[in-house]
Amino acid sequence: MKVCSVSFLRTIVGLACILPAGWAAWRPVAAASFEWQTATPESQGMSSQKLNALKDRLASNQTKAFLVVRNDKIVCEWYAPGVSATKPHYTASMAKALVGGVSAAVALSDGRIALDDKAARFVPQWRDDPRKSQITIRQLGSHASGIEDAEQDDIPHDKLSGWKGLFWKATAAPNDPFTLSRDRVPVVYEPGQQSRYSNPGIAMLAYCLTAALKDAPQKDLRTLLRERVMQPIGVPDDEWSVGYRKTFMVDGLPLVPAWGGGSFTARAAAHVGRLMLRRGNWEGKQLISEDAVRQVTNDVGTPGNGGIGWWSNNAGRCPQAPQDAFWGLGAGHQILVVIPSLNLIAVRNGATMQPESDWDGAFYGGLLAPLIDVDEHKPYGVWGN
Repeated sequence: MKVCSVSFLRTIVGLACILPAGWAAWRPVAAASFEWQTATPESQGMSSQKLNALKDRLASNQTKAFLVVRNDKIVCEWYAPGVSATKPHYTASMAKALVGGVSAAVALSDGRIALDDKAARFVPQWRDDPRKSQITIRQLGSHASGIEDAEQDDIPHDKLSGWKGLFWKATAAPNDPFTLSRDRVPVVYEPGQQSRYSNPGIAMLAYCLTAALKDAPQKDLRTLLRERVMQPIGVPDDEWSVGYRKTFMVDGLPLVPAWGGGSFTARAAAHVGRLMLRRGNWEGKQLISEDAVRQVTNDVGTPGNGGIGWWSNNAGRCPQAPQDAFWGLGAGHQILVVIPSLNLIAVRNGATMQPESDWDGAFYGGLLAPLIDVDEHKPYGVWGN
C-alpha cells in the first residue's frame, strides 16, 4: 500500500511537470465575502457640496448612473428614473477593458501569453503575411496593430457597406466579425508605428486569447471571466453579460466579442475596478498577478495612451489627474475610472456628454478632472472642504 501511495504521488508530480504553463496556479476560488458600505464624502476627505454639484451637472448632461467609491466606501450613488443599482447598462467599448483587458490579465497570470508574442503564434493564417506576421499582442490590445477600424466617418453601423457593414451585422462564419478581422480587414500601416482605434484589432486580441485557452479549464472568454473573476469577486450572473450574448465558432474556437456588447451594473463594473485597483487581490486572494494587472492597465509603450483594452494616464493625457489613473471608455461616455493613488473608483453611464464635438474633452473636463481636482480653490474640485 505504501508503494502504491508513493507511485501515485510520483505520477501526480510527473503530470504537473507536463501540464500547460500556469495550470497549477489556477484553483477554483469561492466568492470572498465583501459588501459595499456607504459613507459621507467628508469622512473620506471629499466635499459633499462639490460632489453633489458634480452629480447634478452630470445628471443634466445625459447621465443615467453615477457611482463614486473612495477607500472602499460608496460616497455617491445616483440613478436616473428607470435605472437602478441592479439594472445592467450597456458598456459599448468599455468592454475592451472589462472583457479584453481583464481576460488578457488572466492569460498573462497563467503564462499563456506574453505581450510581445506575435499574434501569428495563435493565428496560423498570418504567418506568411509580411505585415500581419509582425503584429504582437501588445499592439492588438493598444490599438497600434495597423489593422483598419470597422467604423467610418460617423456613418451608422447599419449603413456601412463591404466588410465594415458585415462586421457589425455579426452573422455566422465566414462573414462573422472574427473571420473578417483575420482574413479581410487590411493592415493600413506598419504595426507599432501609429495609434489608430481598431475594433477588428480587439477582435483579434480576443481570437488570440481564446486560442491560448485551448488546453485550459475554460475554453472561451465568457467562461474565463465568470469562473476566474466575476464569481470570485461576488458579482451575480444577472448583473453582467458580455459579447452581445453571442459565441462565434471559427475553426473550432468559441469566440466571444471583446470590442463591445457588454452589459454591467454600475456596481458590477466598480467591482472589476476594485479588483484592478487592488492589483488583482480580492479579500486576500490573488486572483490575477500584480504584474499582469500592471501590464494591462499601464501604457504599454506603443504610440498613444493605450494599455491592453484600458486607457492610461501615464503620459499625463489628463494633466489634472494623477499619472496612475486608468480607465475603460465606451460610446455614449460609458466610463469606469480607477485611480489607485487616491483609492478612488468612479462609474458613469448614459448618453454622450456635451460637447459631443470634443468627445475626449467632455470626458476629461466633464468628469475626470472635476472628480480628482485636489485644489479646493478651483470651482469643480471635490476634494477638501
